Amino acid sequence: MNAGKFIVLEGTEGAGKSRQCTMLANTLSSRGFDVVLTREPGGAALAERLRTLILDPAYSPDAVTELYLYSAARRDHLNKIVFPALEAGKTVVCDRFIYSTLAYQGYGRGLDLDFIREVNAKTIEPLEVDLALFLDVPPEVGFARKGGADSSDRMERESREFFDRIYSGFKRMCASGELTAVDASGERDETAAKLAEKVLAVL
Repeated sequence: MNAGKFIVLEGTEGAGKSRQCTMLANTLSSRGFDVVLTREPGGAALAERLRTLILDPAYSPDAVTELYLYSAARRDHLNKIVFPALEAGKTVVCDRFIYSTLAYQGYGRGLDLDFIREVNAKTIEPLEVDLALFLDVPPEVGFARKGGADSSDRMERESREFFDRIYSGFKRMCASGELTAVDASGERDETAAKLAEKVLAVL
């Protein structure tokens, strides 16, 4: 389907995804690419409203409810932002995607991975991911970077063991080839250069 390219950056809390997405988008724009920078959950009006509900500590949905909330936000995001951009031949840089759902609701919450993959596949159809990169930073390093967990974010209030399982899940996806790991433990500019090199190779 893609006339443009769909690039995903993944990582645990504090890995630097959002900053690196911005830096990557700026680098690509400076090279002449027409870039759309977006995020999940969110990126579109309804998806952003769902993001607020998903991350609100006032609620405590189970893993299945979380999965469907994320999927609803994702479909709205795709329909309103991603699909039109790709059809127009633009390069989309997305902060998180289906791999986070596998990591958080699957490896983190213990939801059946095959079930998640099936829901993900139906949700994103007919999208193809051109490149998915994992910013490899262990959870303890990431939280130290950001000065600890954000108490207003329901997900960040989870246990250390929860984030260890998520990190392990991301690493398994790297081992299987679903994700490409990039060592993001160094300086910000060093990481940005590594990411840009990998992205430019597929554009």
